[in-house]
Amino acid sequence: MSFQYPLKLSHSRQPGFDNYLTNGNEEALDSLLKLLGTSDSPAPLYLWGSPGCGKSHLLLAACQQMSRQSRSAIYLSLRDIERLSPLMLGELQQYELVCIDDIENLCADKAWEEALFHLYNAISQQQHKLVIAANSSPGDLPAELPDLTSRLMWGVSYHLQQLDDAGKQLLLIQMADEKGMQLSDDASRYLINRYSRNINKLSKLIDKLDHDSLSRQQKLTIPFLRESIS
Repeated sequence: MSFQYPLKLSHSRQPGFDNYLTNGNEEALDSLLKLLGTSDSPAPLYLWGSPGCGKSHLLLAACQQMSRQSRSAIYLSLRDIERLSPLMLGELQQYELVCIDDIENLCADKAWEEALFHLYNAISQQQHKLVIAANSSPGDLPAELPDLTSRLMWGVSYHLQQLDDAGKQLLLIQMADEKGMQLSDDASRYLINRYSRNINKLSKLIDKLDHDSLSRQQKLTIPFLRESIS
C-alpha cells in the first residue's frame, strides 16, 4: 500500500474551559472560575487526583483565560523537576495567577519545599492567585516541612473524579472533532473497549489516528481503527 503524507498535520489540542468535561467536577470548576473572576485574594485552590482526571487541563485553561483578559499568568509543571531549580519559584510571585502542577515531585526536597512555602506567602501578600495540583490530598502529600503542609491545607481542596466510560467516549469524539475528524459513537466505544481506558493513552492515540487518516485519506471506520491500533 502506498501512503500519501499530508502537507499539514492538524494542531495540538488547546486545553480550555470550553472543552473541559466536568463529569462530577462541577464544584471544582465553579470554584476555579470564581477565583479567576474575583478581584480579591482568595485562598489558594488545591486540585488533586489520579493521572488523567483533568488537573493539568484546568490549570492550563485558567492561564489561557487570564491571558485572554490581558492578565499575567504562568503554568509550571514539576514533572521533570530534576531539570529545574527551586530558585525559579521566587520569580513567579510577579504573576497575577500562578498554576503549579505535579507538586508531589518536590516533596522530601528541603530547598523545593521551602521555596514553595515562601511563594505561598509572597502570593498572599501581593493579593495574587495560586492554583496547585497534585496526585494526592494536601494531608496525604509527603511534605516534610510542617509549615508547608499547613499552607497546603489552608486553601480549598477538591478531589477530581475520573471520566466514566461515557465521558471518555465524549472526550474521544471531541478530540477527534477538534482535529477535523468524525468519530462515531460505535467507533469511540470500540477504542475504549479494545484499546485503553487511560486518558493519556487515548489522547496519544487520537494524534496517531489523525496522522494515519490524513496520510491514507481514510475515515475513522472500525476496520480502519482495527488496522491502526493492531
